[in-house]
Amino acid sequence: MKFGMAVAIAASLAAFVIATVAVIVAATATGGAVGEAAATTKAATVDVELGEFYVKPAEIKVAKGEAVTLQIKNTGTVQHDLALDSEKKTPLLNAGASGTLSLGALAEGSYQLKCTVAGHAELGMTTTLTVGAAASGDHSTATGGTMTAAQMDASYMARLKEYPAKTRGSGNAVMEPVLDNGVKVYNLTADEIEWEVEPGVVRKGMAYNGQIPGPQIRVRVGDRVRVNLKNDLEESTAMHFHGQFVPNAMDGVAGITQPLIEPGQSFTYEFTIRNSGSHMYHSHMNGALQIPAGLLGAFIVEGNNEPQSDVEQVMILNDGPLGYTINGKGFPATAPIVAKPGQKVRIRYMNEGLQIHPMHLHGMPQLVVAKDGWPLPQPYQADTVLIAPGERVDVIVDATELGVWAFHCHILSHAENEQGMFGMVTAMIVQ
Repeated sequence: MKFGMAVAIAASLAAFVIATVAVIVAATATGGAVGEAAATTKAATVDVELGEFYVKPAEIKVAKGEAVTLQIKNTGTVQHDLALDSEKKTPLLNAGASGTLSLGALAEGSYQLKCTVAGHAELGMTTTLTVGAAASGDHSTATGGTMTAAQMDASYMARLKEYPAKTRGSGNAVMEPVLDNGVKVYNLTADEIEWEVEPGVVRKGMAYNGQIPGPQIRVRVGDRVRVNLKNDLEESTAMHFHGQFVPNAMDGVAGITQPLIEPGQSFTYEFTIRNSGSHMYHSHMNGALQIPAGLLGAFIVEGNNEPQSDVEQVMILNDGPLGYTINGKGFPATAPIVAKPGQKVRIRYMNEGLQIHPMHLHGMPQLVVAKDGWPLPQPYQADTVLIAPGERVDVIVDATELGVWAFHCHILSHAENEQGMFGMVTAMIVQ
């Protein structure tokens, strides 16, 4: 070996030894060990539950420098996700599914995570992540279910005593047409509004003529109908007459049978009524938001062979940005159905929501007489009637039992929680 090469190798070995000693000294000084490059970053793993409509825990605290991982389970009945921003988010999780959201080590401060499904965050599906305010291992500060038994009792009874509570605004009012050479004309305007769902609970909605549900339109087979729709929304819309036989150009599907009704524009629908029954009108543009937000209404066509009834109630079921509602209101602001002993009560169920709703009446059976506007050849009795999104079901109830009878959706997370009854709960009063 040449002398110059030997000197170079010796110098390299010396440099390696010096560098190794320096690493060992540095690691020892910080309490670490050689090879533990990630020892200064601790992990914080937190279990998170998603449901209708909450995120548990309601607040998460981690220490500065902790790498945060959320183990998420959807215990609800519909799809949910959880997102910090557009990049750090889970996919949509089906009911019962789980997922992981890795956020890494975040800077000190507070962050809000939310479900990005339309309307869910507004209903309470948010949680706050605070970095730097807790020691490692103390990650959950609120479970979302902290009421004592006595508090639950008090809250339950207080909400019952409010029923039926008064709120600003009411929907589903029968609209009288303007006659134009024998044509029944209905003028509707779609607009954004503030809607009081229950006392003190005001949410952003969309409405026809300022009411949710929109005005109830009642016509007869053979009538010529004209609906003038003006769009005062900040986005485009259209209108579909759900269940009606109409000319293709009047079917209300933007981009297929008609142009978009852009903000500030209007469109006229005109057709002759051909089929009777319980039907609906609603938006057919951005429908997963516009319809649950309130762009919906009853379209009732009376025929020649209507079932006998003394009392009639249109019951529009909805879920989404306004919460779980019956005719635009949640308990205790829902309206009771009142009948006298011996009367026949006709209920026209209409599901305009995103979820299925089995409606259960206590004390008396429901005779199911029509489905989607068509009379059933063989009516049947039921105490719980299932109404899927888009369906209409007509029932007759014989008011034979005196008293106040609970009437609610039997997906219990749509009707009751630790604070008491809410959402899709009302009553039938026979007196």
